[in-house]
Amino acid sequence: MTEGLTPADLGISGYEGSFLAFLDFRIIAHERDFVRLRMPLRQEHTNTMNMAHGGVVMSMLDIAGAFAAHVAEPRGTKSVTMTQSTQFLRAVTGDALLAEGRVVRRSKSIVFTESRILDPSESDGEAQLCATAQCSFKLRYPEPK
Repeated sequence: MTEGLTPADLGISGYEGSFLAFLDFRIIAHERDFVRLRMPLRQEHTNTMNMAHGGVVMSMLDIAGAFAAHVAEPRGTKSVTMTQSTQFLRAVTGDALLAEGRVVRRSKSIVFTESRILDPSESDGEAQLCATAQCSFKLRYPEPK
């Protein structure tokens, strides 16, 4: 498990027992319109070539964009993915991956983001860019009480 916050720590309900919990990522940095996540890469996250599975990479790109979209919104706000366009640049082969999401533009209920996956385990000490995505999300605000 990585140091940092879980989605539940930020008030995101339904985290326990979900796919997000299975990924076991942590939020290591967040501010309005930006989030950085770190996920340990376990055997069950890999494909038959011992690399991060493309579905896991796409999921982390999606999650990073979604969290960037709603991390500064009122507690209980969720986001629903409308579109995702992903580009794979190289494999993630280390023991962890970093995902960053940044808001590019927002309207009242739609948010456009860019996300990227970095492999922090490269031997030269500099994390390598492995994948990018552009996403759009519909914000779902909590019902007033």
